Amino acid sequence: MTLKKICTNANLDRVLLKIENSVMIVTYLILICLVGGETIRRAIFQEQATWGPEIAMYSFIWLSWFAMARHCRYGTNLGFTKIRNSLPAPARRVLEVIDAILWLAIGSVVFWSTAELISSNFVTEQMVMGTPIPAWIINLGVPLGWAFSMLRIVQRLWLVLFQWDFLENERTNNYLSA
Repeated sequence: MTLKKICTNANLDRVLLKIENSVMIVTYLILICLVGGETIRRAIFQEQATWGPEIAMYSFIWLSWFAMARHCRYGTNLGFTKIRNSLPAPARRVLEVIDAILWLAIGSVVFWSTAELISSNFVTEQMVMGTPIPAWIINLGVPLGWAFSMLRIVQRLWLVLFQWDFLENERTNNYLSA
């Protein structure tokens, strides 16, 4: 049986996975180049770009939120796996629903509070230190990452509620790259 036959949201899953992977790869590359380059500059020339730590921090923020989104889909973000796996399927299912509700509530708070921050950045025309990059663009990583996470949480909740057998098969076969 193929993923498309089992899971009605296979196309959405594939698109979100590609976007998440792309963002994670780009931000990893930025971090590697920036940290490596700045380490060499510091060691050889005894100087450092003022914007280096800022861009590295923001790259890490984008990386971490998009990685969280991916793991929300597979239920591998935060949890007590050993304990949950020992529970009967109905109990695991109830806990999955509770998880989704809590994550969506937390995500809503984060999403709206960072929207206010971005709005403030935009109105005040704040820039990232040492660069011509507007701070509101860099800070978009948090609400975008959470928006992706919330999509993934809803996607997982759909699987829990309507395609539990697929999710159980995925869990037992460790389909992290489904």
